[in-house]
Amino acid sequence: MTSPCINVKCIQCCKDTNMPLSKTDIKRIESLGYFYDFFVDTHDGWLQLKNRDGLCVFHNGKKCLIYEHRPEGCQLYPMIFDKDNNCAILDEECPHRTKFLITMSSRKKLFHLVSKIESERFQRMSL
Repeated sequence: MTSPCINVKCIQCCKDTNMPLSKTDIKRIESLGYFYDFFVDTHDGWLQLKNRDGLCVFHNGKKCLIYEHRPEGCQLYPMIFDKDNNCAILDEECPHRTKFLITMSSRKKLFHLVSKIESERFQRMSL
């Protein structure tokens, strides 16, 4: 099944992204030949995708250059973690969110990812 985003050529989530990265994401992207400093920004201990000219560094204005290898958070989007209510929700900024479902499997993946990213940040901040 093709993503609704691809079908309508929507790139809203790639604009001014603050997508968090796990160590696994970083290793996977580095294995493609990209250097850490090219795509990783650090904000208060969080590792995030960099932006260039208002887009994710891996977006050329038409498509994601690493789509098959993109970060896990990108793969799960528009599902995001609502910290205030400790639950998975569909991001209101996504214009096509009504075309997505939150499944038990995707919810588990999101909670695992959030836990992993928070744990990795805690480890970095403790050094």
